Amino acid sequence: MIYKLSNEAGREEIEKEFGIPFRYPNLYLPNPIINGFHETNLCVVTMENPNKISFAIWGLMPQDFKEDWQIFQDKTNTLNVQMDELQSIGWMQDSYKKRRCLIIATGFYTHLLENGNTCSYYIYQASEKPFYLAGTYNRLNDGFLCAALTVGKTDPFVSSYHNISNLAPVILPKEQAYDWLSTDSDTKKLEEIIQNPKKIKLKAKRLSNEFFLKNLSSNTLLGPLFVGLQH
Repeated sequence: MIYKLSNEAGREEIEKEFGIPFRYPNLYLPNPIINGFHETNLCVVTMENPNKISFAIWGLMPQDFKEDWQIFQDKTNTLNVQMDELQSIGWMQDSYKKRRCLIIATGFYTHLLENGNTCSYYIYQASEKPFYLAGTYNRLNDGFLCAALTVGKTDPFVSSYHNISNLAPVILPKEQAYDWLSTDSDTKKLEEIIQNPKKIKLKAKRLSNEFFLKNLSSNTLLGPLFVGLQH
């Protein structure tokens, strides 16, 4: 499972890369560490509004849920959702059928268990451009959106830097974005996207032990905390 993402790209870079604007451009701020264990927002493109970039709270909750994020996440962790859950859990099925989304990120953080210790890595696209991750979303009683990463089996590259779980986000190339958001995509096509994702060239950077201990608020602080480059 993945509980920390990064979105360090500027607003103009994101809009240029995906060819769509933010719905509320003045609300966007780059964030090098998006911590899913805190109530935090993700940038998303939704089925109902595919021509705008919106914001959603990270952590899927039932449609029209009335209570606070913390109350629900204390009972069940829905930052990451697997395909079988989307197909078998009643309140998630409707999200999977009607409310899929694309989550924008510049990278995600993984953890490797090695010789009785853990080390962390930052996984990002070789081009260093932002990319899409598959997700689903719901609309809460107050009108806000909430979303979850749709996760699948790790590929050999990610497995090299992430062995505390065999699940990771599904990266969608831009040419697959329409299929994920389209109401015309049938179950077979959606399953193929998740179970056999297209290969995208990734890189990995190893992080220092202090990385997550520091209260980082700017990506200008990240450089010294990377201790190595892996391909």
